[in-house]
Amino acid sequence: MSENQSARIVLVTGAARGIGRAVAERFAAQGDVVYGLDVGEAEPAGPSFEPRRCDVSSEEAVAAAIGEIGACYDRLDVVVNVAGIVVVGPIEATSWEDFRRVVDVNIGGVFVVCKHALPLMKRGGSGVIVNTGSVSGHVGQVDHVVYGATKAGVIALTRALAWEVAPGGIRVVSVSPGSVDTAMLRADCELEAACTGRPYDEVVALREAEQAFGRWAAPDEIATVIAFLASDGASYVTGTDVLVDCGWTAK
Repeated sequence: MSENQSARIVLVTGAARGIGRAVAERFAAQGDVVYGLDVGEAEPAGPSFEPRRCDVSSEEAVAAAIGEIGACYDRLDVVVNVAGIVVVGPIEATSWEDFRRVVDVNIGGVFVVCKHALPLMKRGGSGVIVNTGSVSGHVGQVDHVVYGATKAGVIALTRALAWEVAPGGIRVVSVSPGSVDTAMLRADCELEAACTGRPYDEVVALREAEQAFGRWAAPDEIATVIAFLASDGASYVTGTDVLVDCGWTAK
């Protein structure tokens, strides 16, 4: 692939669908070179998009993927950690295996990606890491104990890492979305419908009514915020979490 000299080298995890897909498409449309990591197969998102199969809970796999970027470009300008999973249910019904998997992907994945990306970013003396938290990391949600705990951990990791890498000119921020129209949220609604006996459409309507604007966000609305935070326009923003929750935490 020929590189536009003004293009940034961008790494996005969870790039096959949902928010991660929207983020990858946004950066690719800007002409940036995008490496999109996902445990599943990602469809092409433009000529500057490089999809790679990678389970972010595997440090070996992450190190290999980032090593490829280093070998090709010897730099990395932006990292967006989106990959995440959820297990819904009461804590008594949550197995240790489910707990470990959510922890390993949601916060372990952020940890290993940052760990292996930072040496490349430090070479250039600048860079931006955007981690994906969640409104669940700010408020309690029934049947989301493990998910909420991991997202709160991502927010805390972001704050600490921002101070750690600031001397190298690297910014670290997190974005906490509220309800976003993704396959993950719709699966959550399907499970709630099955458990409560309510029709699926009714569950969706109730969830939408919880939002100040009476609707869910589109993935691209979150990608827009992430793209701004990764831009020079946000050059003084680091160590903070940006809520994109349609007023959820304002109640």
